[in-house]
Amino acid sequence: MKPDFLIFDCDGVLVDSEWLVARIEVETRAEFGQHITIEEYIRRYVGLSTRSPEYLESLKDLPSGFRDVMKLRVERAFHEELEAIDGVAETLARLKHWPKAIASSSSPHEIVMMLEHVGLLHHFEMHAAAPASGAPFVPKAHSGYNIFSVSMVARPKPAPDVYLHAAEQNNVLPAQCLVIEDSVVGATAALSAGMTVWGFTGARHQTDASRERLRNLGVHRIIEEMSELPGLID
Repeated sequence: MKPDFLIFDCDGVLVDSEWLVARIEVETRAEFGQHITIEEYIRRYVGLSTRSPEYLESLKDLPSGFRDVMKLRVERAFHEELEAIDGVAETLARLKHWPKAIASSSSPHEIVMMLEHVGLLHHFEMHAAAPASGAPFVPKAHSGYNIFSVSMVARPKPAPDVYLHAAEQNNVLPAQCLVIEDSVVGATAALSAGMTVWGFTGARHQTDASRERLRNLGVHRIIEEMSELPGLID
């Protein structure tokens, strides 16, 4: 397959953040009296925005200070432990001339912070493109980078809004896009947008069960190593 445009999820695709967040949130919830295993947390919440109804419902029995504690702990862990997905820097370097964007459930600030920390942010600098009419075209993304967050659209994943928004702002049709996603929530969003979706299963939070859920959802391909990507689309 040779797509016209690549769209990457961020957490669990570019940065190995999902396991860190899951570990910290499970520990913090336990301190506040709510007990859940890491495996259950990953199954229920990976890929969801923190403003999604499912996630917000899970907080109803926790005190208001929980989210402030989580924010501080996650930011500290990202500063101390966050790493890029193995092979992703080399992969993005090989794809440097390929039009690409990010569509994520994280906030724009979080996406920029994570990518800057692991040295990947420059790969998503915005480049103006010209539509068929020849008129100047500049995507409405975040602060000079081709980054799109569910905070920019009406509905978070698994609704297709953020993927449709990314395609529209880059003047491409959904059918021209290849999406790399790690979660059922995100893959559902991209499939609903009418895009080709490949499931990436090389992050630390992935299990045999989560890989099987992606396959059962109907993603078009599973890749286990990010280094596979350039050879499959060139």
